[in-house]
Amino acid sequence: MLKCQNCGKEMAEKDALVHKDASNEKKIICQDCFKAATGIDYQTFAFRKESAKQTFFAVIFCLAATIYAFIEKGPVYGALGIVATILIYFFASKTK
Repeated sequence: MLKCQNCGKEMAEKDALVHKDASNEKKIICQDCFKAATGIDYQTFAFRKESAKQTFFAVIFCLAATIYAFIEKGPVYGALGIVATILIYFFASKTK
């Protein structure tokens, strides 16, 4: 069991979060204090972080495929790849 360094609430180790405060000092805090400090609950934050990571890898993969298509098939396929990459970026990065 750990204690939140802000409010003193006891929590399981799996629920504890490490947060840097304004003075750049690391603190162990609970999810309620995280929401108070950042304005967003931790589950939403974790979902958005994972979504951003997946979007990044999808765009990198599409760019690599676009470069390959441009080299192997020509500029028309390269242009189509760029359009597809832009569409994937815009549709994948929408928050729900």
